[in-house]
Amino acid sequence: MKKTFLLVLILTVGLASITTAAQDIWTKKADMPIATSLHSVGVVDGKIYVIGGTDNIYGWADYWSTVWEYDPSTDTWTPKADMPAGRARLCASVVDGKIYAIGGSPHRDSDIATVEMYEPATDTWTRKADMPRARCFLSSSVVDGKIYVIGGKIYPSETMVSTVEVYDPATDTWSRKANMPTARGMHSASVVDGKIYVIGGVTGALGPWISTVEAYDPATDTWTRKTSMPIVNCNHSASTLNGKIYVIGGANDWDYCLPRVEVYDPSTDIWSGGLNMPTARACHSASVVSGKIYTIGGIIKPSTWVTVSAVEVYDPNPLVVDFNGDGIVDAKDMCIMIDYWGTDEPLYDIAPPPFGDGTVDVHDLILLAEHLFEEIYPPELIAYWKLDETEGDIALNSVSDNHGLLNGSPAWQPETGKIDGALEFDGIDDYIDAGFVLNPASGPFSVLAWIKGGAPGQVIIAQIDGTGTGEIWLGADASAGNLMTGLVPPPAGRFVPQPLISETIITDGQWHHAAFVWDGGYRILYVDGIEAARDTAAQNPLKSATGGIIIGAGKSLDADAGTLFSDLIDDIRIYNIAPSAEKIAVMAQ
Repeated sequence: MKKTFLLVLILTVGLASITTAAQDIWTKKADMPIATSLHSVGVVDGKIYVIGGTDNIYGWADYWSTVWEYDPSTDTWTPKADMPAGRARLCASVVDGKIYAIGGSPHRDSDIATVEMYEPATDTWTRKADMPRARCFLSSSVVDGKIYVIGGKIYPSETMVSTVEVYDPATDTWSRKANMPTARGMHSASVVDGKIYVIGGVTGALGPWISTVEAYDPATDTWTRKTSMPIVNCNHSASTLNGKIYVIGGANDWDYCLPRVEVYDPSTDIWSGGLNMPTARACHSASVVSGKIYTIGGIIKPSTWVTVSAVEVYDPNPLVVDFNGDGIVDAKDMCIMIDYWGTDEPLYDIAPPPFGDGTVDVHDLILLAEHLFEEIYPPELIAYWKLDETEGDIALNSVSDNHGLLNGSPAWQPETGKIDGALEFDGIDDYIDAGFVLNPASGPFSVLAWIKGGAPGQVIIAQIDGTGTGEIWLGADASAGNLMTGLVPPPAGRFVPQPLISETIITDGQWHHAAFVWDGGYRILYVDGIEAARDTAAQNPLKSATGGIIIGAGKSLDADAGTLFSDLIDDIRIYNIAPSAEKIAVMAQ
């Protein structure tokens, strides 16, 4: 029966040949309600609690006592009971569902030994036994239910220390352990297989920065030197995921924050590189929830001390089930998996996540089936108007809040679209105002849409604002109705850049897939998945524009200008990358 089922799938759908490798990704999440840095975090029951911190890392004001709860499942923030007193530069660890906030600074040039326990279940704080030695810029790690507090900075000497003290929540007592070989603060620490790895930091108040890695074994109370990090770094974060330590961001001088992700494998004592963080920063936090690392807050440049509220999540091992990259999990993806049945191909050995079991088999097929007919929105898709509504004056954006407002009286056509429904424009006063999406000068991007009808000179998508800034992203040229783009670099001397016009007509009344791709050097037009025009030489960056997106009209919304589209537009997508020709071809099928 199983073989018959597999054969039917193969004969019915056929094997696709385009595959997508699993690559680590960053995704933007809801900003924290306040900008914060030098805070600490704890994770309880899948929620992240951000404790203390400041928006002025070198100011004289007292630091915050605030507590914010972030729920990754809903991407929402909720305020919780404040700490009894404000502080930053602290550390926090979780034992038995309770968060222990330890040490830190109540204001600049100070340190404290205070320990306070937060219980999320009751939203209450309880004072605990002070740490024996007051300090800030320290780290804490949990092994076998005990909290190991390591290193830090003490005032008024501004000395970095090598002190190791362990706190037992069960008895509310502290004890001393073997000193760390390298005195330091502003470092990070992570636990793998019961050992604590202390990474980077500074050895003095003004440096130097170090890359040193030392591992502590609580079972033997001993330290071992490990391979240094590839760069010197301080005020970074470190998170353990799948037996590896991810060191994210930080700073290696007073003028530059790092976007880098360095990955340490304790089993091999080897470092490798991960995907850079979108927002380079230091003095942030990082927490692991459901196999992803959530980075929160921080500063974006040490010398200017700008604190941010940004939340970005890193997934180093994303589950890829849309194997052919067409945006939906379906029988085509099943057929691709079946083609590798019984092999150890890692792209399709997806169960159990994240690394499989060494064989593409029924376990992988079951996991794939759990996502069958699920739409997959990649993080690089920044705007997606399906235009499948049946009524109303809003065109919903499926991946962001750039919902489009209908103007005039475009007619919803739920039965006549290329992909489900579509929107019909009358060419007189119909268009969609979708607001700002991106600046063409910022880097590679692409825009894709299905269209039917139209006439020469009419516009599919343009960017405008009150001053007329912006150009036609996609449209039909005025002479013959060929696909064109008006996006150009700024003039250079006497040279005036020209629109890119294809030789392929799109106004013949048939459905066509129109696409524009800017790869950072070349403009490329595609019609029905086939390259229709390309720059013959590399271009300068495109002209800057910060206006909103208009669908179905050009810069002029006057019907006499002849730019308002007439007939059907469907399934508009905007990416902040330049998709490959193979990917464009798949989406045009």
